[in-house]
Amino acid sequence: MGSLSEHFMPANSGYAIHRVSLGYERLPECCRTGLADCGLSVRHLGTSGDEVLLPLLKCGECGRYYAGSGGRFIPVDNPLKYEITGRR
Repeated sequence: MGSLSEHFMPANSGYAIHRVSLGYERLPECCRTGLADCGLSVRHLGTSGDEVLLPLLKCGECGRYYAGSGGRFIPVDNPLKYEITGRR
């Protein structure tokens, strides 16, 4: 079986994965200062439809995960929603 995203493509089933937009997330105070790079990436479709790899970040105090760059973040509350890969 291919990736989960391929399985849920509209041509294969009646379901579709909803894409989360990369936005200016209001981070809790501990996450603003305690984010560290995990060495992994999250595959994300950019606004122009191209695939980008966003670094996966973890707060050292509360343990929350985020994917993002340039001050824009996606909260990664459930890693099964995202395709997490190593860096290229």
